[in-house]
Amino acid sequence: MTSQTKNSFEWIKGAKIYQVFTDRFAGHKEKFTDEELRKDFLYGNLKALITKLDYIKSMGFNMVWITPFYVNQPKGYHGYHAENYNHVDPRFAYGEKIEDNNKGDVFDPNDVNIETGADLVLKELIQECHKRDLKIMMDFVPNHSYETHPFFVDAKKNVNSKYRNWFYFLEEKEEKKEKKEEEKKEKKYKHLSFLFFSDLPKLNLENPEVQEHLVNSTKKFLSYGIDAVRVDHVVGPHQKSLKEIVSKVHQTYPNVPFIGETLPFGCSAAPETVFGTSKEMLIELDKKDLNALNLLDELNLSYIGVLDGVLDFTFQFFVDMFVEGKLSEEECIKKLEDHYKKYKKNKDFILVKNIDSHDCDRIMFRCKNNMKLFQKAIELLYRDYSERNDPLVVYYGTEDFMNQEKTIQGEHYGDFRCRQPMYFTNDWINKYFKEKK
Repeated sequence: MTSQTKNSFEWIKGAKIYQVFTDRFAGHKEKFTDEELRKDFLYGNLKALITKLDYIKSMGFNMVWITPFYVNQPKGYHGYHAENYNHVDPRFAYGEKIEDNNKGDVFDPNDVNIETGADLVLKELIQECHKRDLKIMMDFVPNHSYETHPFFVDAKKNVNSKYRNWFYFLEEKEEKKEKKEEEKKEKKYKHLSFLFFSDLPKLNLENPEVQEHLVNSTKKFLSYGIDAVRVDHVVGPHQKSLKEIVSKVHQTYPNVPFIGETLPFGCSAAPETVFGTSKEMLIELDKKDLNALNLLDELNLSYIGVLDGVLDFTFQFFVDMFVEGKLSEEECIKKLEDHYKKYKKNKDFILVKNIDSHDCDRIMFRCKNNMKLFQKAIELLYRDYSERNDPLVVYYGTEDFMNQEKTIQGEHYGDFRCRQPMYFTNDWINKYFKEKK
């Protein structure tokens, strides 16, 4: 375990979490083009989310998970393209009514201590959640920033930049060419990134200054009352570096759990960017068979003492096998019970059940519009296994039967299909979720 006392996360046991994709949930535009849907802000915002908290509460949810709110690149609608970790992006705060253009000055050492108007909107959201006995979870993105982050811009243009060691620059090997002796060879560099996305430069979390920067940013938002932290792409950084960051935050906030996204599938395409596990394991995991699910449990167990829990993708993939007809309901339940037995000695390690999210096809799509199958999948989600009382997550729009026409797989920007705007049209389904309270 990390450096907090035993059972300090008891409050999250049995939590029912509603995942909000901020830009697509409330306050967004009503009309848009396909191109906008793929990669642009639709101006969904935190102010508008506040007006929907009673809606979320009415379905029996007691916790809200919001996608990253950091200052982002101009078209970074999902929040994972950070330009400044110290502040909330005004677009996420206000939507079209951008009242605060102060994004802070990331080069200023005091920047993290300054509150912008957008920061105060986040604080207001947290307060409104707590008034309704709703906890709130933020999304922490420590593996990479965006290429327009001022630190990366400075580091890229200047090999002597103080931020050069905040990222991973590698000297490129050039093919030998005949050149005159007097010609000087200019060294060329490339950088490591999030997988093969070169516009997402990988942060060097082994650098104490990078750790301090991220720790101070996270502490700022936890001081506002954030209750839990979801950590993006935890297989990317070294486990030791993640442990150091989490431990430093826990010194001040011991009861805030850090829940990791250990989704390794597809990472074997760029194993040199993944420090949290081996290339060999990534290749085996990509097979997505029963052996891969056993390996995924091994990977999750390796984060005990590093993080406080993980999103349980093993659970999701067993449910997938059920909806695909590869397992009967009884067989699926048995597989899940066996899955949880592996964690018997680690009951305090949090496993957050989920059946879909912003990174996979929606559950209704995977159920091929079969309502009975959809309801069975929900029942599997709400069921307790091995008396663990694990938290669960429902992705926004699931209660609205939100669907998609095609899979998100195999197409650039295909993930927009599972991130459609929410319109709150099927209110009667709320009764189904109310029964699950």
